[in-house]
Amino acid sequence: MLAVDRRAVNTHVDWSGVRERVIAVEEAERRARGYEPSGYPTFEPVLTPAEIAEVEAQLGVTLPDEYRTFLAEVGAGGPGPALHLTSLCRIDGTWGWLWDGGYHWLLDSSAPFVETEDWADQQIATLRAAGYEPTTRDEDDDYLDDYRNVFGDAGDEAWYLERGRGAILISDNGCGMTGWLIIVGPHRGELRDRDCATNPPFEPYVDSKANRHTFHTWYLEWLEQRENAAR
Repeated sequence: MLAVDRRAVNTHVDWSGVRERVIAVEEAERRARGYEPSGYPTFEPVLTPAEIAEVEAQLGVTLPDEYRTFLAEVGAGGPGPALHLTSLCRIDGTWGWLWDGGYHWLLDSSAPFVETEDWADQQIATLRAAGYEPTTRDEDDDYLDDYRNVFGDAGDEAWYLERGRGAILISDNGCGMTGWLIIVGPHRGELRDRDCATNPPFEPYVDSKANRHTFHTWYLEWLEQRENAAR
């Protein structure tokens, strides 16, 4: 069992046995398919309290307790809902979330995450702050053309990055679908699901009673479903 300095990570979230349960169900599924044991670690190594403090200092935020303790007790990446969790790692001295074969997502913590229904108002505010009066909102892309007019070649990237501001790309769900963990704003600690369309909404992950998931409930529900299916 991994030794964890709970005082250093300031936690009351219980991840006891979760790492071992995930490894067990992964191995059971491999056996059921007739595969040999994997020669690769199931999880990325856990982060030390010093590393977590470095991440938070770089980002200028405190990570939600449920996630920061997962990093300290379970792993910095590995199996998770849908396909797998993105891996929190340091590349060239900068911490970010590795996704889709090499994309390093960096949290923009400069402002709260904006929910889908408020997104167009946020875009209008950004454009007006740049001295540009928005034109007509596009049904599919909102004000993407205006972003291109204002920011030139950087317009698409600015539009995309601002859409995910205040949140981190937490899971790769396959075929361009993604899961997000809100880090900044009134819904800090909640999860959002995003499809792969041109400008899909961010939809809350909910349980069977329509309660919004936090990282802890989201991960444990996925694990319990896998364990039940493997029995």
